[in-house]
Amino acid sequence: MTVTRSLLLRGGAAALAGALASPAIAQPLERLPLTLNWKIQGLHGAFFLALERGYFRAEGLNPDIVAGDGSANVVNRLAGGAFQIGLGDVASLVRFNAQNPERRVKAIYNQTPADLVVLSLRGRGITKPEDLRGRLVGAPVGDAAFKMFPAFTAATGVPASAIRWEHMAPNIREAMLIQGRVDAITANEGTALFNLKAAGVREEDMVFLRYSDFGINIVNAGMMANESFLRDKPETVRKVLRAVNRGLVDSVANPAASLDALMRKDPLLNRAIEGERLMYSIARMVEQPDAREGGLGFYNEANVRRSIEIVTAAEGLPAAIAVSDFMDMSFLPPASARVIPVVGRV
Repeated sequence: MTVTRSLLLRGGAAALAGALASPAIAQPLERLPLTLNWKIQGLHGAFFLALERGYFRAEGLNPDIVAGDGSANVVNRLAGGAFQIGLGDVASLVRFNAQNPERRVKAIYNQTPADLVVLSLRGRGITKPEDLRGRLVGAPVGDAAFKMFPAFTAATGVPASAIRWEHMAPNIREAMLIQGRVDAITANEGTALFNLKAAGVREEDMVFLRYSDFGINIVNAGMMANESFLRDKPETVRKVLRAVNRGLVDSVANPAASLDALMRKDPLLNRAIEGERLMYSIARMVEQPDAREGGLGFYNEANVRRSIEIVTAAEGLPAAIAVSDFMDMSFLPPASARVIPVVGRV
């Protein structure tokens, strides 16, 4: 009886201790909707790798990572309140903040520079900007390269009015080029290149008129959040960036693991194409001057200022916004956590 009573007492004490400790151990995770810029692909594997490896959970977060419907629409999603944080198009951010200073969205983590392009196929007679005059060019109305065509005009002297335009849904753009229904398309290179390869077009049969080759160098995709969220929940923002940054670092060091996470999220993806797209995105992320200067996620202020000037001119905005109205780097993880690792292989 004495032994039994002792065991019961100890068991009761242990149960009481467990009950007292459990709230600290099982704190509810903070739910957080997070929007991507486009349908799940390529470097998005970093987000799902971070999720699988428990990086968000370690920060007390339970993110609902949702595919986007176009990078230009992310700013509207954030400003509208459906999402507070996501991966979006910074050119759209410049335009939105210039027009809506009372409800700004800010860039908080630099991911990749712009890869805007006019793309054609060999045999279509387009090898230089002047060849676009009088030709039929396909462009979704929300396409970043189409929206930035005034910058292409300023750099090349080929006005949009000299071109015949055909607008279509983004998901049929490359098909229309292959079928010859348009002579060229505007796009992000990393999207069109691999969509065409997936359709059987050889890269050597593609003709690229890259905006960057004509001096149009702007920052492109980045993590961003609406200003009210940055103000009201700064620690949550830091937690998100710590988790995302860990996923990106792991993806650079081990792209195969990132690709595995991507394929588990969407098994219908073409693994070979997404592997190429992933390596393309990683190269652009780690080789850009900003990352070389300050680590992953870093924005160089001079480059940002130049990007703002280019977008302002292209969009015909009345005045350029200040750099401080564009970005806030105070939420970045420490530089020691953002060192570019040796790039692995898929």
